[in-house]
Amino acid sequence: MVDIRKTMVRLFATASVCVAMLMGAKTSSAQCGLALKDEVMKMKEIGQSTYLKDFRVRLEPVTTSKKQKEEFSILLNKGTHYRFTVKADSACTDQVVLKLYDFTKFYGSNYDESDGMSYNSFDFFCAKTQVYYISLSFAAGKEGCAAAIVSYVGNY
Repeated sequence: MVDIRKTMVRLFATASVCVAMLMGAKTSSAQCGLALKDEVMKMKEIGQSTYLKDFRVRLEPVTTSKKQKEEFSILLNKGTHYRFTVKADSACTDQVVLKLYDFTKFYGSNYDESDGMSYNSFDFFCAKTQVYYISLSFAAGKEGCAAAIVSYVGNY
């Protein structure tokens, strides 16, 4: 009985250490995102809208011709006005690019590829309840962290 108890304690201790190491690895790359999320929440573009969800990324520099990006899915509801607000870490010299799309259609972005203009936010009037996809990247493929916040503006 004592041997089983010692084995269980050792197994629990080993599992706890492994979980702590895994969580530490994830937390270290997300620390800039937590502070950055707070900065985005203070931006004037958020205005009177209501926070719904945030997305935080840390991207490595691009070494190939394929641009690095992070993709997320989100369920948006018909008849709802949403605002997407983005910000890069102050150490990053690149522009954050947020794109909203589904499997068949591109709906909007904060970045105009034709003239290279980047905006802090853009609004989306949802015409169909479904899963949409958000991608976050940097225009020139530099490294850094970025945060995006989806907020509810109202119904239309």
